[in-house]
Amino acid sequence: MPYHGWSKIRTELLMDISATLADFTHTPEGFRHIPAHLARAFDLHPLSLAVIHTVPDGAMVFLSATSEDHLPPSFEHDLLNIHQQTRPRSTEEGLTLRPMIEIGQSGEAEDGGASDGADAGSLGDFPRSKVFAHSIDDAYRMLLIVHQRAGDPRLSVGLTEILQLVAQQLGKFLEGLIIWMARPELLGAPFTSLTEREWIVLRHLNSDAGEKQLADQLELSPHTLHSHIKAIYRKVGVQGRLPLLLKAQESMRNLRLSRLSTHPAPMVPATTRAVAVG
Repeated sequence: MPYHGWSKIRTELLMDISATLADFTHTPEGFRHIPAHLARAFDLHPLSLAVIHTVPDGAMVFLSATSEDHLPPSFEHDLLNIHQQTRPRSTEEGLTLRPMIEIGQSGEAEDGGASDGADAGSLGDFPRSKVFAHSIDDAYRMLLIVHQRAGDPRLSVGLTEILQLVAQQLGKFLEGLIIWMARPELLGAPFTSLTEREWIVLRHLNSDAGEKQLADQLELSPHTLHSHIKAIYRKVGVQGRLPLLLKAQESMRNLRLSRLSTHPAPMVPATTRAVAVG
């Protein structure tokens, strides 16, 4: 995806990172490797990644990971604080969506908006954060967070532009993972006929575990698990675990390709406040 004025090295770096992120966003286990990979690629430590699920009465952390080996006890609380301080704001001209927001101990966001607490951007010894946000849909929002000490220099314009693009692409990739974990009905027929319990079983079938081990993991009797599996095979129209998983992977791949086929938002200067991505 070369952009006008970009060097060949920068374009190749972004393509390599995108390919790796595509692999990491198929499973929750892969998701946990993303912050460490990006931290190494850009020499930014620590770096965190979160998907926030918003509901009518609040928000919760749906997925989270960080490049740090040890998480502070307040990690999820800190992520929700950061989400609160960086969520899109309503203005007279409509909803203002910002690709990068800086928050920290000063209580001031990069665009001048006041934060609700002195520790809004903190993570342990790193009181400031640069947040690259992407609205996946109306209910899910992704935050790619670069944590910084008070005296750390600002990110360069070039690095900021790359991280904005990485966040935008990562948000599209993560949409497929969210669908697999929380919105399987979007895969369409025949998967729309599965019950919630059958979907839980199907997700666990995507492993090397045998039926007895799966039954223990799901706290089901082997007979009950086998009955669920037979019902899944019948509804999907397959015979066997491998054909089932191949069909599910094909549906996921087709859905992901259809979502990724949309054109990315135009590149904008890092100093622009109101842009077309959330």
